[in-house]
Amino acid sequence: MNKIHALLFFLFFSVISYSQVILSLDDDTAYIDSIVKITKNTKSDSVRSLNSFRLSKLFLMAQNAKSSKEYLEQANKLKEKFPFLKDASIFYNASSFLEKGDMEGFEKALLEANSKLKKYRNKEAYKLRAVILQNYGIMQQRKNNENAYMKLLVNEAIPIAKKSGDYELISALNKAVAIIFMNNNEREKASEYLAQAQKYIENTTKKSATLAESKMETYIINAENLVELKHFYDAKEILDKAYSTLEKYPESNLNDSYFYSEGLYYAKQNKHSEALVSFEKGIKSAEKHNNAIAVNRLKFAEYEVLFKLKNYDKAKGNLEYLIAKTPFIVDKKNYYKELSKVYNATKEFPKAYFYSNKYNVINDSLNDAKLKSEIVELEAKYKKAESERKINLLQSENEKAVLQGNNNRLNSMLFAVLSFLLFLTVLFLWIYSNYQKKLSFQKELNHKQELSALENQQKLSISNALIEGEEIERKRIARELHDGLGSMLSGLKMHLNLADRENNAINPNINGMLNDSIKELRNISQNLMPESLMKLGLEHALKDLCASHSTSETTIDFQYLIKKSAFPQHFKIMIYRIIQELLNNALKYAKASQILISCSQNKDVFYITVEDNGIGFNIKHAEKRDGMGLRNIKNRVAFLNGKLEIDSIPNKGTSTYIELKI
Repeated sequence: MNKIHALLFFLFFSVISYSQVILSLDDDTAYIDSIVKITKNTKSDSVRSLNSFRLSKLFLMAQNAKSSKEYLEQANKLKEKFPFLKDASIFYNASSFLEKGDMEGFEKALLEANSKLKKYRNKEAYKLRAVILQNYGIMQQRKNNENAYMKLLVNEAIPIAKKSGDYELISALNKAVAIIFMNNNEREKASEYLAQAQKYIENTTKKSATLAESKMETYIINAENLVELKHFYDAKEILDKAYSTLEKYPESNLNDSYFYSEGLYYAKQNKHSEALVSFEKGIKSAEKHNNAIAVNRLKFAEYEVLFKLKNYDKAKGNLEYLIAKTPFIVDKKNYYKELSKVYNATKEFPKAYFYSNKYNVINDSLNDAKLKSEIVELEAKYKKAESERKINLLQSENEKAVLQGNNNRLNSMLFAVLSFLLFLTVLFLWIYSNYQKKLSFQKELNHKQELSALENQQKLSISNALIEGEEIERKRIARELHDGLGSMLSGLKMHLNLADRENNAINPNINGMLNDSIKELRNISQNLMPESLMKLGLEHALKDLCASHSTSETTIDFQYLIKKSAFPQHFKIMIYRIIQELLNNALKYAKASQILISCSQNKDVFYITVEDNGIGFNIKHAEKRDGMGLRNIKNRVAFLNGKLEIDSIPNKGTSTYIELKI
């Protein structure tokens, strides 16, 4: 009865709500017009394409199919030069499958779009992937696989949405999880996710076409759940927040669900008259918006209050309306059961039996059949009303039958109690046995984990010592080459210059050779331990490295996207060595004309990207050979608990992505 239904709200299925209609609150025309203006005035094709894709969805949500199609066509024309937009367009164009009713094609498009977008690490990609995963999850829910939907939301969609920084989207996904728990009557768990949904939506500062509606909907659903948990004070506080906005928009269809939650709040506290007023307001609002599902929810809630007040005539009217209007056979079954209760209360036993029998027939057809004691009693009352004279004549025999029945019930109750106690005993022993097994298994697992941790720590210490020793040795060699051999060569040059002035017979090529020797010595010293890294920091050292390796045949573009950095010295050396090795590989093997090196940071993760347009290579063959260069890079990345990903296609270049824990 109280099941909350999914809503096609924005980007196909990305928000959950009570009804299957588009929620409306304030006028979003100004917001949409601002996006249209930006799209028209920008000179960037990529921005125009992305905004056109967004506008196609906004106009679809505003039920303007013509404008939606025009902007989708414009976006598709502009996307071709931009790999990210080409991959994102798979999702935006997936609506064509829905229009044709091809659900399988829609699912395949979602999976393909998610796979393509995995390689991008920007907020827009994370946002799209979170929405795509939710859409795919809802398709599984439609196949009665709600467990798969829940796993997608909790394990994938929500973590990815958090990377996007889109608070409205994070709120919507938490709300979707909460509604699954509500539909399964797990209200406490639902409350945790609704609290998160409300926190994120209230902290959202970025304007969108759905923000106001999403906030109101979150308040209303949270209030309803708190009422069911009997947290009336908290529920009233949230309802007041919602009403402070909704009272300015009396025509909004959000009032349909608001008045349901408000009526439920009063009904649960036995404030029946206030509850009926709220339900009546909600019914009028839902009827005005042709929201049939909301009308049915409100009518049934109103019926429950009317039944408590013993207003059976109006209660029957509500149930008869619901039986006539509901499309769901399961709901009809429950309405028949409630109608049987009403007729039983008014002592109209034939009708009560009639509707209880209809309930039983539907129950059997749904494989959920088992006659209830209540139906047996109704049948007995019906037979008694039909044959009252016969009962009077056979009164004595009935008294004997009643006595025998009481004895049988007493025996049955004793047997049931003994069986239940035996069941509890067996259950306790089984649970205790399982607990002991799990405890033993956990102890063994903890012991193995401790041994593994110690082993890993020992390996890490050895690796650390080796790498630190290597760097210390490099420093020593660099210092000795620079201070020792360098000084000697410089002194030799001075003596040769003096001899040159005194004796013209000295070979003039000696000076040139000495200059080359000193230059080579400086290069060796720089490669072993660059002075700029020690004195000026990582950014200057990497700039010098890129500048020194740039040639007329190869252009190296260096990007350092970190404003402030304070890294440990060993971490800076590690990064420098990794980039130095990658750059040497690109210059030595790739035959590239352009190389891009990019460094960025997000919280405690340092990102390195090296891309070239060279000849590429076969990654599987390279991993089998695993040369010193690649092995050194892998060891350094592993030492910093990082991740290494190499993407290369022969004749199409190589891209290397590295994530390092600071």
